[in-house]
Amino acid sequence: MRFHFAAALLAVVVALGARAAPLTIAQAVQPDGASSVSLSPDGKLVAVIFFDGLGYELQVYDLATRTTKVLYSSRRVVEGYWSFVKSPRGVVWAGNDLLAVNFGIEAESMNLDGKKVADLGQAVIGPAERGKPDSPWMLVYTDVEDGDIARINARTGERQRYSYPRGKVINWALDRQGELRAVTLLNSAFWRDVSTVSNWYRPAPGAEWEKLAEFGIADDYWMPVYVPDEPHTVVMWSRKERDTYAMFSYDTERHAIGELMAGHPTQDILAASGIDQAAFEHVTTRGMRTEEFWFEPVWGGVKQVIDQALPNRINHLSGNPRGNVLVYSYSDVEPGEWYVLDTTKGALHRIAGRSIATEGADMRPMEIMQYAVADGLTVPAFLTRPADGARNLPLVVLIHGGPTARDYWQWNPEVQLLAAHGYAVFQPQFRGSSGFGKRFEQAGYGQWGLAMQDDITAGVHHLIAQGIADPKRICIVGASYGGYAALWGLVKTPELYQCGVSFAGVSDIEYMRHDSSDSSGDKATRELMLTRVGDAGVNRDKFDQVSPLKQASRIMAPVLLLHGKEDQRVPIVHGEKMKKALEANGKQVTWVTYEKEGHGLSYVANQVSYYETLLAFLDKYLGKP
Repeated sequence: MRFHFAAALLAVVVALGARAAPLTIAQAVQPDGASSVSLSPDGKLVAVIFFDGLGYELQVYDLATRTTKVLYSSRRVVEGYWSFVKSPRGVVWAGNDLLAVNFGIEAESMNLDGKKVADLGQAVIGPAERGKPDSPWMLVYTDVEDGDIARINARTGERQRYSYPRGKVINWALDRQGELRAVTLLNSAFWRDVSTVSNWYRPAPGAEWEKLAEFGIADDYWMPVYVPDEPHTVVMWSRKERDTYAMFSYDTERHAIGELMAGHPTQDILAASGIDQAAFEHVTTRGMRTEEFWFEPVWGGVKQVIDQALPNRINHLSGNPRGNVLVYSYSDVEPGEWYVLDTTKGALHRIAGRSIATEGADMRPMEIMQYAVADGLTVPAFLTRPADGARNLPLVVLIHGGPTARDYWQWNPEVQLLAAHGYAVFQPQFRGSSGFGKRFEQAGYGQWGLAMQDDITAGVHHLIAQGIADPKRICIVGASYGGYAALWGLVKTPELYQCGVSFAGVSDIEYMRHDSSDSSGDKATRELMLTRVGDAGVNRDKFDQVSPLKQASRIMAPVLLLHGKEDQRVPIVHGEKMKKALEANGKQVTWVTYEKEGHGLSYVANQVSYYETLLAFLDKYLGKP
């Protein structure tokens, strides 16, 4: 069974199309295509949410007849005093004839005629009962902002509220029957910036809650994942006494971590299936690339064949390995596609793609690389080169935000547009980035403008030494924290860059601690900032020394500043202050603002304007490739 359909399948999936034409801005920002695809429990139907550029549409596709039925299209509705466009945004099967649909601000179930069956709270999280794919019981948010969750029957609307100790739910663990048995709560002191994270457990439904552990918000705390049938046991996710996240058993009576269930020495465990079985079915890990390992033999055979048919991609599988299997396949050069594999016939059928507009456009591969820095740390990075060159290239140093975040090996419209325009794109995963181990992440604490910036600089010097980057044609670009790093790079290493671009960038760390942002208004976030960035109130001089705003006179290169007027994460005043400081020092600065935009760009017209402005700026100061 494992391999007999391999030849037929490989014959079906031939070369995935010659990509000849360079990617255009219009193609990159056009939001047409599927956003969600889900296979029914019996494998006969596929639910697809499709965006045609004007609105979202929920469709059901019959695999046997190859016919499509539209269940719901975006429409303006009036509910009480509110009038809004109601659009399907996510879908989960709640049975072979029933769908649970998220509409952004509310959720409901509907039948295959598109008729509403029951209200499901504010958002559906997923099935509540493990191992019952046709169960109507859904885990839902009743209040997304406060983290309140409940269990609701999608057929009847019956709601079973979960009770738990006081606090905001940030994580939970259910048992096989969908009962809430473990929960992680966040609590903040009223008068002080002191937040705690606590894990709770109850040995049976309705029993009293028992506190298992309590941590400070900045501690490296563990969280429960699932409550198995075994008494007094929780499956937990932790990197206690190790560098990467792994899954362990936890003894709730002894309050002690037990055996390692799934772990990888250099990659985090992201997900696993078959937790309540003798052996896992599969685990998903993520280093520089996401990887999916199947241990169940039949699934393993299917995965091997799919990886042969769709090579150099990340392929996620779900469904029935002896029937129809849904395959979600994506890569650095492919935005994402869904296929259905009929394992009985060895046939692979493409269902939908994430981006229709980009089909046929040339895409450039993301190379995975690493380099050493002065203190011996090894920094991972991505490099994307244009089609017409391998050496002495104009370079865009693209810095991710966060900074406790990271870039991924996947299709990125900004990276692809820059490469299509002739620029090499360098994405360093500097210390402090998440996803590369605890030691690497914590090495960036307190290092804004210091070692974190030195990691970026070292990577640029590495590319110059390798002959890849032209030292006279380099620009540093970033958003949010990346915007800060771009500005600080112009200050700290003015000889390295010919220009800099900051979108919604932090301009002054000390000001960040008391601006009007949603971060400075949140107690838990403020406390995390003290650990990860430092206390600018205690050591203001230290932060003044790494402030682009206060060191604006040292910037030599032209600067492009862009900001959304309704940004709540990094208020526009950061950009306004930076603009005034640059102008006061006689520097070249271009200032662009966007109406009705926040900490990013939502409107297609603004995305087009951004890329046109960015590319024109790069062409002007680096010389058009």
